[in-house]
Amino acid sequence: MPTIDTERFRLRNFVEKLIEIGECEVHEKPIDLVDVGGVLDSTPRAVLFKAAGPEKAELVGSVMGSRKRLARALDTDERGLLGTLSQRLNRLQPPVKVSSQQAPVQQVVLKDDDADLCALPVHLQHAADGAPYISAGIDYALFPGTGFTNVGCRRIMLRGPRQGGVDLIAPSDMRAIYLEAAARKEPVPVAYAVGSHPADFLAAMVALPSVDELDIVGAMRGQPAPVVKCVTSDIYVPADAEYVIEGYLDPAGHVEPEGPFGEYVGYYGVVKRNPVLHITAITHREDALFQTLTIGGRALSRTDTAQLSAMKTESAAWAALMASVREPLAVYATPSSGGMYNVRVSLRQRVP
Repeated sequence: MPTIDTERFRLRNFVEKLIEIGECEVHEKPIDLVDVGGVLDSTPRAVLFKAAGPEKAELVGSVMGSRKRLARALDTDERGLLGTLSQRLNRLQPPVKVSSQQAPVQQVVLKDDDADLCALPVHLQHAADGAPYISAGIDYALFPGTGFTNVGCRRIMLRGPRQGGVDLIAPSDMRAIYLEAAARKEPVPVAYAVGSHPADFLAAMVALPSVDELDIVGAMRGQPAPVVKCVTSDIYVPADAEYVIEGYLDPAGHVEPEGPFGEYVGYYGVVKRNPVLHITAITHREDALFQTLTIGGRALSRTDTAQLSAMKTESAAWAALMASVREPLAVYATPSSGGMYNVRVSLRQRVP
Protein backbone atom coordinates (compact mmCIF):
# COMPACT_ATOMS: atom_id res chain seq x y z
CA MET A 1 0.00 0.00 0.00
CA PRO A 2 1.29 3.51 -0.76
CA THR A 3 2.18 5.95 2.00
CA ILE A 4 -0.62 8.52 2.09
CA ASP A 5 -0.98 11.75 4.05
CA THR A 6 -4.17 11.34 6.09
CA GLU A 7 -3.72 14.54 8.10
CA ARG A 8 -3.60 17.34 5.51
CA PHE A 9 -7.35 17.21 4.90
CA ARG A 10 -8.35 16.26 8.40
CA LEU A 11 -11.18 18.40 9.78
CA ARG A 12 -9.49 18.88 13.16
CA ASN A 13 -6.40 20.34 11.54
CA PHE A 14 -8.51 22.78 9.52
CA VAL A 15 -10.38 23.84 12.67
CA GLU A 16 -7.08 24.52 14.42
CA LYS A 17 -6.13 26.85 11.55
CA LEU A 18 -9.45 28.66 11.94
CA ILE A 19 -8.73 29.15 15.65
CA GLU A 20 -5.34 30.66 14.80
CA ILE A 21 -6.86 33.30 12.49
CA GLY A 22 -9.75 34.14 14.83
CA GLU A 23 -12.45 32.42 12.77
CA CYS A 24 -13.35 29.83 15.42
CA GLU A 25 -14.13 30.36 19.10
CA VAL A 26 -13.51 27.64 21.69
CA HIS A 27 -15.92 26.68 24.48
CA GLU A 28 -13.92 24.89 27.14
CA LYS A 29 -16.72 24.38 29.68
CA PRO A 30 -19.12 21.43 29.45
CA ILE A 31 -22.35 22.21 27.56
CA ASP A 32 -25.65 20.39 27.38
CA LEU A 33 -26.56 19.30 23.87
CA VAL A 34 -29.83 21.24 24.06
CA ASP A 35 -27.82 24.49 24.33
CA VAL A 36 -25.51 23.90 21.35
CA GLY A 37 -27.89 25.28 18.72
CA GLY A 38 -28.35 28.56 20.57
CA VAL A 39 -24.61 29.15 20.81
CA LEU A 40 -24.09 28.46 17.12
CA ASP A 41 -26.96 30.79 16.24
CA SER A 42 -25.49 33.64 18.29
CA THR A 43 -22.08 34.04 16.65
CA PRO A 44 -20.74 34.59 13.11
CA ARG A 45 -17.73 32.40 13.86
CA ALA A 46 -17.28 28.65 13.94
CA VAL A 47 -17.46 27.12 17.41
CA LEU A 48 -15.46 24.26 18.90
CA PHE A 49 -17.10 22.69 21.95
CA LYS A 50 -14.53 20.77 24.02
CA ALA A 51 -17.06 18.90 26.18
CA ALA A 52 -20.49 18.51 24.57
CA GLY A 53 -23.24 16.35 26.00
CA PRO A 54 -23.07 13.60 28.64
CA GLU A 55 -20.11 11.94 26.90
CA LYS A 56 -18.13 15.26 27.01
CA ALA A 57 -17.39 14.79 23.31
CA GLU A 58 -15.63 17.29 21.08
CA LEU A 59 -18.03 18.93 18.64
CA VAL A 60 -17.49 21.65 16.04
CA GLY A 61 -20.14 23.65 14.21
CA SER A 62 -20.45 26.27 11.46
CA VAL A 63 -17.02 25.47 10.02
CA MET A 64 -18.19 26.61 6.56
CA GLY A 65 -20.46 29.44 7.69
CA SER A 66 -18.56 32.17 5.85
CA ARG A 67 -17.08 32.67 2.40
CA LYS A 68 -13.76 33.49 4.03
CA ARG A 69 -13.62 30.08 5.69
CA LEU A 70 -14.56 28.27 2.47
CA ALA A 71 -11.86 30.20 0.60
CA ARG A 72 -9.35 29.27 3.28
CA ALA A 73 -10.23 25.61 2.73
CA LEU A 74 -9.22 25.89 -0.94
CA ASP A 75 -6.08 27.95 -0.19
CA THR A 76 -7.41 31.10 -1.82
CA ASP A 77 -9.24 34.32 -0.88
CA GLU A 78 -12.90 35.27 -1.19
CA ARG A 79 -12.49 36.90 -4.59
CA GLY A 80 -10.63 33.91 -5.99
CA LEU A 81 -12.92 31.24 -4.56
CA LEU A 82 -15.19 30.70 -7.58
CA GLY A 83 -12.27 30.66 -10.02
CA THR A 84 -10.35 28.19 -7.89
CA LEU A 85 -13.39 25.94 -7.57
CA SER A 86 -13.95 25.99 -11.35
CA GLN A 87 -10.29 25.24 -12.08
CA ARG A 88 -10.23 22.29 -9.73
CA LEU A 89 -13.37 20.80 -11.23
CA ASN A 90 -11.50 20.59 -14.53
CA ARG A 91 -8.85 18.33 -12.98
CA LEU A 92 -10.49 15.17 -11.65
CA GLN A 93 -8.30 13.16 -9.27
CA PRO A 94 -9.06 9.41 -8.86
CA PRO A 95 -8.80 8.23 -5.25
CA VAL A 96 -6.03 6.09 -3.76
CA LYS A 97 -7.15 2.99 -1.86
CA VAL A 98 -5.49 2.33 1.50
CA SER A 99 -5.73 -0.50 4.00
CA SER A 100 -7.72 -0.33 7.22
CA GLN A 101 -4.42 -0.15 9.09
CA GLN A 102 -3.60 3.06 7.23
CA ALA A 103 -7.05 4.58 7.73
CA PRO A 104 -7.40 6.74 10.86
CA VAL A 105 -11.19 6.63 10.54
CA GLN A 106 -11.07 2.91 11.34
CA GLN A 107 -8.90 3.18 14.44
CA VAL A 108 -12.04 2.41 16.45
CA VAL A 109 -14.63 -0.01 15.02
CA LEU A 110 -18.03 -0.42 16.69
CA LYS A 111 -20.54 -3.05 15.59
CA ASP A 112 -23.82 -4.53 16.78
CA ASP A 113 -25.09 -2.89 20.00
CA ASP A 114 -21.87 -0.90 20.36
CA ALA A 115 -22.74 1.04 17.19
CA ASP A 116 -24.99 3.50 19.03
CA LEU A 117 -26.17 6.71 17.34
CA CYS A 118 -27.40 8.00 20.69
CA ALA A 119 -23.85 7.92 22.11
CA LEU A 120 -22.80 10.56 19.57
CA PRO A 121 -23.06 14.31 20.38
CA VAL A 122 -26.13 14.82 18.18
CA HIS A 123 -28.02 17.97 19.19
CA LEU A 124 -31.43 19.47 18.46
CA GLN A 125 -30.82 21.78 15.49
CA HIS A 126 -33.95 23.94 15.97
CA ALA A 127 -36.50 24.09 18.79
CA ALA A 128 -39.41 22.50 16.91
CA ASP A 129 -37.49 19.78 15.06
CA GLY A 130 -38.97 16.31 15.25
CA ALA A 131 -35.78 14.88 16.80
CA PRO A 132 -32.04 15.55 17.06
CA TYR A 133 -30.42 15.45 13.63
CA ILE A 134 -26.99 14.54 12.30
CA SER A 135 -26.64 17.40 9.82
CA ALA A 136 -23.03 17.02 8.64
CA GLY A 137 -23.31 13.62 6.99
CA ILE A 138 -21.72 13.21 3.55
CA ASP A 139 -23.21 10.04 2.10
CA TYR A 140 -21.40 7.52 -0.09
CA ALA A 141 -23.25 4.87 -2.09
CA LEU A 142 -22.62 2.81 -5.22
CA PHE A 143 -24.30 3.39 -8.56
CA PRO A 144 -25.73 0.02 -9.69
CA GLY A 145 -23.96 -1.51 -12.66
CA THR A 146 -21.00 0.88 -12.91
CA GLY A 147 -19.48 0.53 -9.46
CA PHE A 148 -19.04 4.31 -9.41
CA THR A 149 -19.50 6.06 -6.07
CA ASN A 150 -22.20 8.67 -5.57
CA VAL A 151 -21.40 11.42 -3.06
CA GLY A 152 -24.00 13.78 -1.58
CA CYS A 153 -25.21 15.51 1.59
CA ARG A 154 -28.10 14.11 3.61
CA ARG A 155 -29.42 14.77 7.09
CA ILE A 156 -30.19 11.89 9.47
CA MET A 157 -32.98 12.07 12.06
CA LEU A 158 -32.30 9.95 15.13
CA ARG A 159 -34.96 7.27 15.57
CA GLY A 160 -33.05 5.25 18.16
CA PRO A 161 -29.61 3.77 18.84
CA ARG A 162 -29.43 1.91 15.51
CA GLN A 163 -32.02 3.55 13.30
CA GLY A 164 -32.37 6.91 11.58
CA GLY A 165 -34.63 8.68 9.12
CA VAL A 166 -33.05 9.92 5.89
CA ASP A 167 -34.60 12.68 3.79
CA LEU A 168 -34.92 11.27 0.25
CA ILE A 169 -37.79 13.36 -1.09
CA ALA A 170 -35.91 15.80 -3.34
CA PRO A 171 -34.70 14.60 -6.76
CA SER A 172 -31.13 13.34 -6.50
CA ASP A 173 -28.87 10.51 -7.61
CA MET A 174 -29.18 8.95 -4.15
CA ARG A 175 -32.97 8.98 -4.40
CA ALA A 176 -32.80 7.35 -7.85
CA ILE A 177 -30.43 4.65 -6.55
CA TYR A 178 -32.77 3.98 -3.64
CA LEU A 179 -35.98 3.84 -5.67
CA GLU A 180 -34.45 1.40 -8.15
CA ALA A 181 -33.34 -0.91 -5.34
CA ALA A 182 -36.60 -0.56 -3.41
CA ALA A 183 -38.52 -1.63 -6.54
CA ARG A 184 -36.50 -4.87 -6.39
CA LYS A 185 -37.06 -5.14 -2.60
CA GLU A 186 -33.30 -4.82 -2.03
CA PRO A 187 -31.60 -2.77 0.70
CA VAL A 188 -29.15 -0.04 -0.28
CA PRO A 189 -25.79 -0.05 1.52
CA VAL A 190 -24.72 3.50 2.38
CA ALA A 191 -22.03 5.15 4.49
CA TYR A 192 -21.98 8.64 6.01
CA ALA A 193 -18.78 10.50 6.81
CA VAL A 194 -19.34 12.89 9.72
CA GLY A 195 -16.42 15.24 10.27
CA SER A 196 -15.06 16.18 6.86
CA HIS A 197 -12.86 18.89 5.35
CA PRO A 198 -14.84 21.67 3.59
CA ALA A 199 -13.40 20.56 0.24
CA ASP A 200 -15.34 17.30 0.59
CA PHE A 201 -18.60 19.19 1.19
CA LEU A 202 -17.98 21.32 -1.90
CA ALA A 203 -17.41 18.11 -3.88
CA ALA A 204 -20.66 16.65 -2.55
CA MET A 205 -22.55 19.66 -3.93
CA VAL A 206 -21.33 18.95 -7.49
CA ALA A 207 -22.84 16.48 -9.94
CA LEU A 208 -21.01 15.50 -13.14
CA PRO A 209 -22.38 12.87 -15.57
CA SER A 210 -20.70 9.45 -15.85
CA VAL A 211 -18.06 10.19 -13.23
CA ASP A 212 -17.04 8.39 -10.08
CA GLU A 213 -17.70 11.19 -7.62
CA LEU A 214 -14.73 10.20 -5.47
CA ASP A 215 -12.78 11.73 -8.36
CA ILE A 216 -14.56 15.02 -7.65
CA VAL A 217 -13.52 14.82 -4.00
CA GLY A 218 -9.92 14.56 -5.17
CA ALA A 219 -10.44 17.43 -7.60
CA MET A 220 -11.67 19.72 -4.84
CA ARG A 221 -8.77 18.75 -2.62
CA GLY A 222 -6.31 19.23 -5.45
CA GLN A 223 -4.91 15.73 -4.89
CA PRO A 224 -6.23 12.14 -4.75
CA ALA A 225 -8.29 11.34 -1.69
CA PRO A 226 -7.21 8.32 0.38
CA VAL A 227 -10.17 5.94 0.66
CA VAL A 228 -10.77 2.77 2.63
CA LYS A 229 -13.33 -0.01 2.24
CA CYS A 230 -16.12 0.04 4.80
CA VAL A 231 -16.11 -2.74 7.38
CA THR A 232 -19.68 -3.88 6.56
CA SER A 233 -20.05 -3.07 2.85
CA ASP A 234 -18.10 -2.62 -0.38
CA ILE A 235 -18.32 1.18 -0.28
CA TYR A 236 -15.09 3.18 -0.15
CA VAL A 237 -15.04 6.28 2.06
CA PRO A 238 -12.40 8.91 2.91
CA ALA A 239 -9.84 7.29 5.18
CA ASP A 240 -9.10 10.63 6.84
CA ALA A 241 -12.66 11.43 8.02
CA GLU A 242 -13.41 11.77 11.73
CA TYR A 243 -16.39 9.37 11.86
CA VAL A 244 -18.10 7.02 9.40
CA ILE A 245 -21.59 5.65 10.03
CA GLU A 246 -22.25 2.50 7.99
CA GLY A 247 -25.64 1.01 7.30
CA TYR A 248 -28.33 0.30 4.75
CA LEU A 249 -31.59 1.89 3.67
CA ASP A 250 -34.63 -0.29 4.26
CA PRO A 251 -36.27 -1.39 0.97
CA ALA A 252 -39.77 -0.84 2.43
CA GLY A 253 -39.83 2.60 0.80
CA HIS A 254 -40.88 6.05 2.00
CA VAL A 255 -42.84 4.71 4.95
CA GLU A 256 -41.76 6.36 8.22
CA PRO A 257 -42.44 9.95 9.35
CA GLU A 258 -39.40 12.25 9.23
CA GLY A 259 -39.41 15.84 10.45
CA PRO A 260 -40.46 18.55 10.95
CA PHE A 261 -37.13 20.26 10.38
CA GLY A 262 -35.95 23.89 10.29
CA GLU A 263 -35.06 24.24 6.63
CA TYR A 264 -32.13 26.17 5.15
CA VAL A 265 -34.22 29.19 4.10
CA GLY A 266 -35.48 29.78 7.62
CA TYR A 267 -38.86 28.03 7.88
CA TYR A 268 -40.01 24.64 9.12
CA GLY A 269 -40.58 21.86 6.64
CA VAL A 270 -43.53 19.52 7.06
CA VAL A 271 -43.40 15.96 8.34
CA LYS A 272 -42.55 13.70 5.39
CA ARG A 273 -42.47 9.99 4.73
CA ASN A 274 -38.94 8.75 4.26
CA PRO A 275 -36.83 5.56 4.29
CA VAL A 276 -35.28 4.12 7.43
CA LEU A 277 -31.52 3.83 7.85
CA HIS A 278 -30.32 0.75 9.76
CA ILE A 279 -26.88 1.07 11.35
CA THR A 280 -24.38 -1.76 10.86
CA ALA A 281 -21.20 -0.09 12.17
CA ILE A 282 -19.68 3.15 13.39
CA THR A 283 -15.96 3.74 12.92
CA HIS A 284 -13.94 6.75 14.03
CA ARG A 285 -10.55 8.16 14.90
CA GLU A 286 -9.31 7.63 18.45
CA ASP A 287 -9.47 11.41 19.04
CA ALA A 288 -12.45 12.00 16.75
CA LEU A 289 -14.08 15.41 16.32
CA PHE A 290 -17.82 15.31 15.63
CA GLN A 291 -19.27 17.91 13.25
CA THR A 292 -22.59 19.71 12.93
CA LEU A 293 -23.81 22.16 10.29
CA THR A 294 -25.77 25.36 10.80
CA ILE A 295 -29.03 25.33 8.83
CA GLY A 296 -31.54 28.19 8.84
CA GLY A 297 -31.64 30.26 12.00
CA ARG A 298 -31.69 34.01 12.57
CA ALA A 299 -28.97 34.89 10.07
CA LEU A 300 -29.14 32.79 6.90
CA SER A 301 -26.05 34.47 5.46
CA ARG A 302 -23.75 32.87 8.03
CA THR A 303 -24.94 29.28 7.88
CA ASP A 304 -23.02 26.36 6.40
CA THR A 305 -25.85 25.41 4.08
CA ALA A 306 -26.32 28.91 2.63
CA GLN A 307 -22.60 29.31 1.94
CA LEU A 308 -22.32 25.87 0.33
CA SER A 309 -25.48 26.42 -1.72
CA ALA A 310 -24.14 29.77 -2.88
CA MET A 311 -20.99 28.15 -4.24
CA LYS A 312 -23.04 25.49 -6.02
CA THR A 313 -25.27 28.18 -7.56
CA GLU A 314 -22.36 30.39 -8.59
CA SER A 315 -20.51 27.49 -10.18
CA ALA A 316 -23.57 26.43 -12.21
CA ALA A 317 -24.37 30.01 -13.27
CA TRP A 318 -20.76 30.67 -14.28
CA ALA A 319 -20.66 27.51 -16.43
CA ALA A 320 -23.95 28.44 -18.13
CA LEU A 321 -22.77 32.00 -18.84
CA MET A 322 -19.45 30.78 -20.21
CA ALA A 323 -21.34 28.48 -22.59
CA SER A 324 -23.71 31.24 -23.75
CA VAL A 325 -22.31 34.77 -23.61
CA ARG A 326 -18.68 33.70 -23.10
CA GLU A 327 -17.68 36.80 -21.16
CA PRO A 328 -19.02 36.80 -17.60
CA LEU A 329 -16.93 38.86 -15.21
CA ALA A 330 -18.39 37.87 -11.86
CA VAL A 331 -21.23 35.91 -10.30
CA TYR A 332 -22.48 36.24 -6.74
CA ALA A 333 -25.27 34.22 -5.13
CA THR A 334 -26.44 35.95 -1.95
CA PRO A 335 -26.21 33.68 1.12
CA SER A 336 -28.97 35.73 2.76
CA SER A 337 -31.38 34.22 0.19
CA GLY A 338 -30.30 30.70 1.10
CA GLY A 339 -27.63 30.70 -1.58
CA MET A 340 -29.82 29.92 -4.57
CA TYR A 341 -32.70 32.40 -4.95
CA ASN A 342 -30.86 35.62 -5.77
CA VAL A 343 -27.93 35.82 -8.19
CA ARG A 344 -26.01 38.94 -9.20
CA VAL A 345 -24.10 38.81 -12.46
CA SER A 346 -21.53 41.11 -14.08
CA LEU A 347 -21.00 40.74 -17.84
CA ARG A 348 -18.72 42.42 -20.34
CA GLN A 349 -21.36 44.06 -22.48
CA ARG A 350 -20.63 44.06 -26.21
CA VAL A 351 -24.14 44.79 -27.47
CA PRO A 352 -26.62 46.92 -25.42
